[in-house]
Amino acid sequence: MTDLVVLHTSCRKAHGGGRDSLETAGAVIGERVAAGASNARPHLLVLSGDQIYADEVAAPLAPRVRRIAGDLVGIDESDVFPPVSAAGRQGPTEGFGLTSSAASDHLWSLGEYLATYLLYWSDALWPAAPPPWSQAVGEVDPAAGLNETTWDDLVARVTTFRAGLPTARRVLATVPSLMIADDHEVTDDWNLDHGWARAVYSDAAGSRLVFNGLLAYALCQHWGNVPERFVTGGSPEADVLAMASFTGASPDTPALRGQLGMPATPFPDPPTVLRDPGAGVAYDVRLDATDGWPVRVIGLDERTVREFPDADGQAARISLDGLAAMLPEPAGPAPGATVVIAPSPVLGTHVIEHVLQPAVNLLPGGSVYADFESWPAAPAQHQELLRRVAAQGPTVILSGDVHYSGTAGLEYVRGPVTTTAAQVTSSAAKNADTKTMMLHLFGDLAMRLGIERTRTVDGYTALSAAQQAALVSPPPAGSELPYDDMVDVLLGRVARAAQETPALISHEVAVVYGLGTPDWTYEVEPVDDERMPAPGALLDAMTAAPDPWPGWDPAKSSSLVRALRASDLHRIGRMFVGLPQISILTFTSGPLTLQHELVCPAGEDPAGTGRHDARTAVVLAP
Repeated sequence: MTDLVVLHTSCRKAHGGGRDSLETAGAVIGERVAAGASNARPHLLVLSGDQIYADEVAAPLAPRVRRIAGDLVGIDESDVFPPVSAAGRQGPTEGFGLTSSAASDHLWSLGEYLATYLLYWSDALWPAAPPPWSQAVGEVDPAAGLNETTWDDLVARVTTFRAGLPTARRVLATVPSLMIADDHEVTDDWNLDHGWARAVYSDAAGSRLVFNGLLAYALCQHWGNVPERFVTGGSPEADVLAMASFTGASPDTPALRGQLGMPATPFPDPPTVLRDPGAGVAYDVRLDATDGWPVRVIGLDERTVREFPDADGQAARISLDGLAAMLPEPAGPAPGATVVIAPSPVLGTHVIEHVLQPAVNLLPGGSVYADFESWPAAPAQHQELLRRVAAQGPTVILSGDVHYSGTAGLEYVRGPVTTTAAQVTSSAAKNADTKTMMLHLFGDLAMRLGIERTRTVDGYTALSAAQQAALVSPPPAGSELPYDDMVDVLLGRVARAAQETPALISHEVAVVYGLGTPDWTYEVEPVDDERMPAPGALLDAMTAAPDPWPGWDPAKSSSLVRALRASDLHRIGRMFVGLPQISILTFTSGPLTLQHELVCPAGEDPAGTGRHDARTAVVLAP
């Protein structure tokens, strides 16, 4: 296992901010080969979601997408979709029930989805140059708010993307890859909640759009994950190929929808699940020793097997039945190590999942704006996932989706068994934006303020009525709690959590209220890069900091201020990273330790060579 090298990233948008990290991956591989590094060539590339952006299509690329769709596929779907006009697609797409706010050129037809995959993975069909604004004005969606300046910015971004495509092609051609879908392969917020599913699947155009996106994903991504299934007679995958054979008309039929795993219509009232995990194509993936791998690799489908407990609340990313099917407990001893690919972070950031998303969700439309579909939003499924992850033994969880990178360690204790795991979030491959750069800049501040810190959670199958009642009242006099736990107590969040099944209570709160021994407990520790700066001005300023001194000494004070400033500058991007990124995962023994190296291209210049890097480690086993 110590020979294993895995690359990981997610969320690669053609006109996203920054340079393409798949291009960087090619450069890194070349450098490793030139340096004679052990196992210079990676054994696996994991792309954990949003390999295309079907809803956010760069306007300068839209004409080429439609040209390829017509020339290479040529399926007429005008019986379902209205004609393209200068009014654009934002309004009609919202009329289908979809919720993307960037749908001015949303993909609709099967040909458009297939064309976009071709453009994202190859430069062969790209135009010589995107059209200038003078040719586009009057033909773009007014709702997109484009002008010559914003158009030229989009042209520059897609030109940067195209410049890196030959190298990205080489990486995809030479490194074995696994690709798991998230939402943008079909549309933003795909299967977000029950209301979304009910609206879209009851609309002819909305459901056709999802059908086209899911079929394109099956053909362009999942076929490569499990090619043996697609050639096994009688399998759902083989049936998909047979039913999707080209006839000149849309292959959309109830039978093919069923094999692709689309829900039946009309969509039933909650509580319900999207579909039976055993019906149709299974989009999860599993590799193990029988396939020649030194670790077990399990990719989870978090989109087509969702569970909706009620009409207004958050969906569970995977139903309980789906978890049992995708992540079975090992028969006999747990394997030496397991890699679980979960598109959304299983152990996310506290400030986002516990503070920002729930707060925004209180506003009308807030769950759509904040993408409130995190794992902790459905406690029963989240805790069942953690239990099943722990049953695998030492585990590395690879996630994307959130457009930042971070590393966390997990220690899970149930009865006499303690299991360790690492959460590696790597996103985005090319989609740096303002929100995630804020985390990049202020992640260390969040640590200093204690918002992001090691947290221990006590899990109870259920709390008694007396315990629930006690948590409604303030803690006993003289009790001491971390400030944010006290806020949760005062806001009633702890009392509400106590009524859930299971009940998840901060360990400090559980101790103060005397809740007794939990049924299980787990500790999540954010891990950052603690290295000193490379030789240079920052290191010089930090090492010049004086020892503590008595009295007033302006020179020493000035030196200390410079040292503190240098430290703050160095700490930017050491806790969370918002730049485009590729993760390099390796393992060392004695004890078994995951080494996570993050390499980030800096800047927008296609010829740029600047990089930011971060390195973290998590001990997985003695």
